[in-house]
Amino acid sequence: MFESFLIKENIVHIGALLYLAGFLFRDPLILRMLIVAGDIVYILYFFYAPETPLWWGIFWSTLFVTVNLVFIALIYADRTHFNLTSAARALFEQLGTLSPGEFRSLLRVGEFKTAATPLTLAEEGKRPGFLYFVISGTIDIRKEGRHRMTYGEAFVGEVAFLLGRPASATVTIGPGTQFYVWREGALQGALKKKPALATALSAAFNRDLAAKVAASGINAEGILPDA
Repeated sequence: MFESFLIKENIVHIGALLYLAGFLFRDPLILRMLIVAGDIVYILYFFYAPETPLWWGIFWSTLFVTVNLVFIALIYADRTHFNLTSAARALFEQLGTLSPGEFRSLLRVGEFKTAATPLTLAEEGKRPGFLYFVISGTIDIRKEGRHRMTYGEAFVGEVAFLLGRPASATVTIGPGTQFYVWREGALQGALKKKPALATALSAAFNRDLAAKVAASGINAEGILPDA
């Protein structure tokens, strides 16, 4: 008798309370999990409460559960660091504000490379057309006849990328240097689709530039490596 009363009279309220609790959370993962729980309760209600099960109600609630479970899986994948190589993790830590899923979107429009021979990434007075992030290895910077050496981790070509102007220095990396490279057009397209990427890159550029300014202040030649 008690079980019959609980199912027929009160279980619908439990489902509604689960829905309400979900809407109180800003975290989409928690929200969707509570909505799924509420829909499962509604399925039980549609099956047990009427004399004849409400199959269309059961169908739609089951569909809602399925869709939300798919999005729960996507949100979980977006927050998980799986399948990141050590090189990718170095770049991920530099960007800082990106979620793992957003970061993987950034990697998909770029390419990881290792320099087999000395390679010029940017040439003073010319548009690079690419953005680079040097993960490890030597970086040779020449600007207005002056020269200095530095080491990854550092962006190359970020000022030219942001301002659409020629590189202010010639930057060459040594053999064995690992780096990521993005074609300017492809990266700009990705940033337009996902504003969070643009925000994270801007923050990373600022940190990188601050580090370069600090390094240039220590170096006697005082060359700012902002190619």
